Amino acid sequence: MAPDTSSTPGATSLTPQALDEKPSAPPVNILPSLIARIYSIAHPALLLALGATRFKALVADPTKELISTLPWLTLLQLFYVIVCLPPAGSTPSTETSASTSVDSKSSPRSSGVGSAVRHGKHGKRKQHANSWACIWSRSLPVLLSLSLTFALATPVLTILLVLFGAPLTTHNSETVLCAAHMAVLSATALIYAHGVDRTVWNEVWGIARPADAVWGSALGTGLGAWLGAIPIPLDWDRPWQAFPITILVGAYIGYAVGSLLSRTPLVYGKCVKFTSEDSSETEKKTN
Repeated sequence: MAPDTSSTPGATSLTPQALDEKPSAPPVNILPSLIARIYSIAHPALLLALGATRFKALVADPTKELISTLPWLTLLQLFYVIVCLPPAGSTPSTETSASTSVDSKSSPRSSGVGSAVRHGKHGKRKQHANSWACIWSRSLPVLLSLSLTFALATPVLTILLVLFGAPLTTHNSETVLCAAHMAVLSATALIYAHGVDRTVWNEVWGIARPADAVWGSALGTGLGAWLGAIPIPLDWDRPWQAFPITILVGAYIGYAVGSLLSRTPLVYGKCVKFTSEDSSETEKKTN
């Protein structure tokens, strides 16, 4: 007769739901190179400077200005993710170790003169192949993030803007362009760093991702846009209160604040946790 392992002390029973659960992806770190460290701090300031210099033109003609600045914003965001972030499916440590191993194998100082001559061409071929593989590994996430940002994230944010009070029958071009700017700010880095990992995106929609530069900037964009809508209904009669100027300004400021704040030791890696009423009641009963 087979022993009953379910009642054995220390034995763990795995349900199908537990088997399907996937561990959460860790926080995304900025790449360790010097240019990545510097530009990751300069990038939010550069975006704020772009918004400040074009603010008068945005107030004068929002539609025209949003169209003209969208390509520049997209290029800046793509440059940021390529230089500063690891692509989906890789980590900075693996990239660094791979490049180090190739350099050490192809270095002529690690062996004699004869071996350097003998293996020189072979090392150059390996290094050349590794560089092309690195470029290809970054090109695919860039194309994926660029296409999904405009094909999926922009329509979703357009619907959310309408649900949160944006005009439905008027200002349609302004709504779509505002959503496109917010999508480039928030979704480009998320898609580049995480791809289409369902577990990560469930955490994104549940506001349960650990804080890092990628998630912090996306969350800051949404919160900033939400706070930026506050001045619109006020009777100040200012031209900059027109939709969607303050929403867009709030999104840019929120992006910069979230990107920098989420990298501080006080916030990095922390998660927002929501407790249900049932769990709080059970905790009170146990206490």
